[in-house]
Amino acid sequence: MRGADVVAQTLSAAGVKTIFTLSGNQIMPVFDACIDADIRLIHVRHEAAAVFMADAWAQLTGGVGVALVTAAPGFANALGPLYTARASESPVLLLSGDSPVAADGLGPFQELDQAAVAAPLVKAAYRPTDGVALGHDMAAALKTARSGRPGPVQVALAFDVLNEDVVDTAVA
Repeated sequence: MRGADVVAQTLSAAGVKTIFTLSGNQIMPVFDACIDADIRLIHVRHEAAAVFMADAWAQLTGGVGVALVTAAPGFANALGPLYTARASESPVLLLSGDSPVAADGLGPFQELDQAAVAAPLVKAAYRPTDGVALGHDMAAALKTARSGRPGPVQVALAFDVLNEDVVDTAVA
């Protein structure tokens, strides 16, 4: 099982059936895994729209609204609506593609410390650095989005972690 499969299975186990997204290279493994997990992908034309739609979904259904965007510029386009979700106390999960952990500090394509950028706008921000942590962080993100005063949470999905073979899946 790959890290991307852990993402999709964790979302499915939490009852997520729909994700609002704009495709890109770093997140294509998640697209494949969502198809296998029978999670519907609604493609948008701008990253902000994905987060606004996830926010509306959360408000209308009472569940966690999930948006999936690409790294760096795509992630940056999602920040305005992420703050709106915070102000609205909406349980939104923003998943963003990210450059490989193995290339940190070496200037890989679209490298950006997304967790640090998102931190002031969300209840919690995660960047799992291996496949085992990915399942745990995804489960924690979903729980955090719904717990206490609901609000958005962000998880940066490093490309190499999404493609890593994971033995201990710990899907929650």
